[in-house]
Amino acid sequence: MGRTGRRWWMPSLLLAASATFVTCQREDPQIRALTEQAAQADEASQQLRQAWSAQFKRLALVGVRDLRLDASPMLLTPAQKRALEARLRIEKDSSRRGLLQEVLDKETELRTLSDRVMDLKAALPPPEIAQANDSHYGLALRFLQGRGLSEEAARKALSHVPLPERMAPGFEVYHFYVHGEYGTWVSQGGAAVSPRELDRREPDPLPGQRDAAVATSRRLQKQLGVLERQKREIEREISTLQAEQLGFLEGQARLQWENADQLARLNSLHYLVGVRAALEKEGIIEIPLFGLDHSGPTWRDAAFTRHLDLRTGTTLVIRAQELGLARIGKVIVVPGSYTAGEHYRLTLSADGQAATVELLALPRFKNDKVVFAVED
Repeated sequence: MGRTGRRWWMPSLLLAASATFVTCQREDPQIRALTEQAAQADEASQQLRQAWSAQFKRLALVGVRDLRLDASPMLLTPAQKRALEARLRIEKDSSRRGLLQEVLDKETELRTLSDRVMDLKAALPPPEIAQANDSHYGLALRFLQGRGLSEEAARKALSHVPLPERMAPGFEVYHFYVHGEYGTWVSQGGAAVSPRELDRREPDPLPGQRDAAVATSRRLQKQLGVLERQKREIEREISTLQAEQLGFLEGQARLQWENADQLARLNSLHYLVGVRAALEKEGIIEIPLFGLDHSGPTWRDAAFTRHLDLRTGTTLVIRAQELGLARIGKVIVVPGSYTAGEHYRLTLSADGQAATVELLALPRFKNDKVVFAVED
């Protein structure tokens, strides 16, 4: 018999004097297999409950108190796991980091236990959940009547089975009926006490029950208040983590944009288009009588407001109308180290309204500054 459950078996036609526990050698093999399966499921559920209780204590130690341990232990949701992983990344206290890591490590063990419980229960018929004021006898009687037995036949069958009356709400009651024989197993389920613990308890004394209930109610109300405060603290922590995550994502997006912008600049030609006379007057360029055209004393990065990304384009167009000129007669490229036909190709339209510059030596122009000085 399992540690927390209890089981009973009987052939429906045995006399009352022959009632026995499942250790009887005449027990139907199928009922024996079912009760052993139920016992294994019960033991696995107890192990899961104990493992989750330990996990709950770890969560409380690291400040996570909104996950309540109940009769059906739950695993961490994906959102809760991500929140703990986020806290682990930012936690500086080594002891708290260790506890957070242990919580995450134990999650695998909890999932394995949970899967085992589910697998074991999958091979069993669905249990009946005991409610307040239910008795084992009453549940068994209703089950047998549901299998087609008359009330008289069901009572006669159960007269040979020593079923205790004490039940707790939440107990899981398994009924097995094979070849005219009835067997049963009771496990803790969602109850706060196991069947074995309930058997060991003395009957509750009638005097003073009301006072005890009032005291229990007050204690539970106080605990509820504490839990509500803890819940608000956790919600504030989650809001802080969400704000930190949002800030991190915004920073990451900004960094990606800056990287992309920097990469575009490194692969772009930065240029300035203007009328030659104005550019010379401002001191941006100098075109000497002898030697190469070059930058002037006021040549500055801020003046080069136009960019051509050489990864996507190699041609730019200069229009006379944009410069306030009637026509374009000549375009001078500064610095003069750039050579027409070798580094670029310049084409003037027949009406002199546009000049097309086709870049030929792209590596030469990457992240460089060029002035196109236009004459009419």
